[in-house]
Amino acid sequence: MDQKRRDFIKLAAAASAASVVAPAIARGAGKFPNGPVQLIVPFKPGGGSDRTFRLFAPYLQQELGVPINVVNIAGGGGWVAWQQMARWDPEKDDHKLGTLNFPHVFSYLDPRMKRTETVDSFNFIAWQSLDPCIWAIRDDETRFVDLKSFIEYVQKNPDKITMSTTAVGSDDHMGIAFAEKFVPDFKVKKIYANSDNKKIQEVIGGVTDAVGGNVGYYVQYMLLRKLKPICVLHPDRFPALPATRTFEEVTGKKNYSFAGRTIVCAPKMADEKKALYLAAIERAIANPEYLAKEANNKNNIYFLKRDAITAKIEETKKYVESIRFWEQKT
Repeated sequence: MDQKRRDFIKLAAAASAASVVAPAIARGAGKFPNGPVQLIVPFKPGGGSDRTFRLFAPYLQQELGVPINVVNIAGGGGWVAWQQMARWDPEKDDHKLGTLNFPHVFSYLDPRMKRTETVDSFNFIAWQSLDPCIWAIRDDETRFVDLKSFIEYVQKNPDKITMSTTAVGSDDHMGIAFAEKFVPDFKVKKIYANSDNKKIQEVIGGVTDAVGGNVGYYVQYMLLRKLKPICVLHPDRFPALPATRTFEEVTGKKNYSFAGRTIVCAPKMADEKKALYLAAIERAIANPEYLAKEANNKNNIYFLKRDAITAKIEETKKYVESIRFWEQKT
């Protein structure tokens, strides 16, 4: 039995155990939730987070027994929505769930942002998925064909090569900032776009030379022979792109960046309510039909809860603090 199958069996077993607890909570405290639940996605429709949570919503709805309405609140690189989540009232906003991305949320470490919120401002329920960052070029690019030749070209032409990325402090921006700090003479000109679609069209159209993104959203363009991956920013080669070498394989540097998607609720929400949400999320994530759909989308389900979330957050924070992207040229 392979590891992926063993992990699924463990997740399914945990979800089964959770399903015993949730009804007891509901009986003891009255039906909860007792109406539609909003699932807030802090980005425009169409991106990786929006896609995965719209796919997930019907399965969570099935487990909770109430409608799940996905609501997009874009702006501020996620912070328009995140600021609201950090201030939700545990009673008035108990029918709201939010999605929060790592390492993106650590953009608050940038002193120029002057944010008062930290990760301690959020009430984490579960870590839902982890979509590794990749670097890609046009499929017909000839100046460089892999990460090694790309780095060599950049080193010979500092600040001449352009890379599409999203906001300063986003996961793909941090992957580039890591390379600029730890790979000698690696300097690129960063072009910021507010959506994955725009980034992809920029590199395909020749506006930029390369792009940083996530496996789940970009792999479709590779299958269509429009983009070519040159590395994955992950400890191991990613199953969806088995021939693509990792950044570490080529450079020896541990550049691990990803879109880590988590689910939060109102700060200080009653433990019983939070436990019911967690049980429903856990069962929904273990649904074989849902897992099959996410596998088809090349989205990597990465379920964590409680102490495991805390450990992953701390590990991710150390990565961001090692880069100190706010001290670099943007």
